[in-house]
Amino acid sequence: MKAKYIIPIVALLAIGSAAFAVDVDGTIAPEEYAFEASYDRGNFRLLWKISGDTLFMAIDSSASGWVSVGFEPTRVMANSDMIFGMIPAEGPAQAVDAWSTGMFGPHPPDTNQGGKDSLLSFAGKRSGGRVVFEFSRLLDTGDKFDKVVPKTGEFKIIWAYGSNLSFTAKHSKAGSATLLMDGRK
Repeated sequence: MKAKYIIPIVALLAIGSAAFAVDVDGTIAPEEYAFEASYDRGNFRLLWKISGDTLFMAIDSSASGWVSVGFEPTRVMANSDMIFGMIPAEGPAQAVDAWSTGMFGPHPPDTNQGGKDSLLSFAGKRSGGRVVFEFSRLLDTGDKFDKVVPKTGEFKIIWAYGSNLSFTAKHSKAGSATLLMDGRK
């Protein structure tokens, strides 16, 4: 008798948890992300959700080239943990996990500096003059070239996008902000 009640409950829990999951597929579904911030009059939107020990992030931008977000810079871009997404009109999305070595770069890949590529997944698509780039990574990767992402409180970021698909090309627009990771003010 107990089994006939347990099976429907387990099924409902599985369906319910799938409804709250982030699907890193290059599209942003309604209510897929918990939080959002918009910059440059909507030309760069950053969305995020934390699930367990994993950060899911999406960038939705009018960029014709690469898009990027950097975590916890010390001065301008220096010592920033950066994620770049390059999404061509045709072909697969590319991503780079990088570390900025100076105030204005350069920002070589972590793997070129003795670190590791800490991205768990990424995807991107171009459509209607916009690009969507999604990625996931652990909050604490253990890599010396990655910043620990907090579940709550303030988290300083830098954002940028360019007109070229080479992640070493200069940005078209850039800025900095402080996210409230749990959405509380």
